[in-house]
Amino acid sequence: MSIKNNIETSIDFGGFYESIHDGNVDHMVEAYEYDFDHVDYKKTFQSYIESYCSNLEDYILDEYEVNISFKDLKLYSPQYYNYSTDVIDCKIKSKEAFQLNEVLKTNQDFLNFLKDRTTSYDGYMSFYKYDEALNNKDNILIRYVLEYICNQYNDYSKFELPEFEVFLNAEGQKIEDEKIKLMERQLEFESKQLKFAL
Repeated sequence: MSIKNNIETSIDFGGFYESIHDGNVDHMVEAYEYDFDHVDYKKTFQSYIESYCSNLEDYILDEYEVNISFKDLKLYSPQYYNYSTDVIDCKIKSKEAFQLNEVLKTNQDFLNFLKDRTTSYDGYMSFYKYDEALNNKDNILIRYVLEYICNQYNDYSKFELPEFEVFLNAEGQKIEDEKIKLMERQLEFESKQLKFAL
């Protein structure tokens, strides 16, 4: 176990490219009837991952009885999505990571997943061998653990939709402000018409 209080790791949660999360954001943009070109995706994605990680903490507590807290959440997006997708960089307490690792090390499904993820093949080179990952070289085990848990959690039967906010860019916000002003003027006009009628 690391002697540091916190360790830095990444959560392979599935990313925002052709995923459940991408679909959730698109659905919310459409529900608000926003133009996709007017969405501030950086702020929207940040809101999404904060809510997602809060829900993930609850899921881990329910499923594995480990209380874990993700801090300093930052979305890392690759320049190209050919070989990788978005991950959430974060900090967690070493003690919490150790506890979660110990629970998953007794889970045969996870061990099978770890063996598969640490096996190199044509087109994929694993940075860690199975034994290295299992023995937590460079604090890497928690990353595989969290990826496995996210794969389980993202299943539609377990997934809880994050409560996130869709942010607009400057142009989009200007258009929405104009819509609100127009609506307010319309309501004011209708209110006056009603008074005259009475």
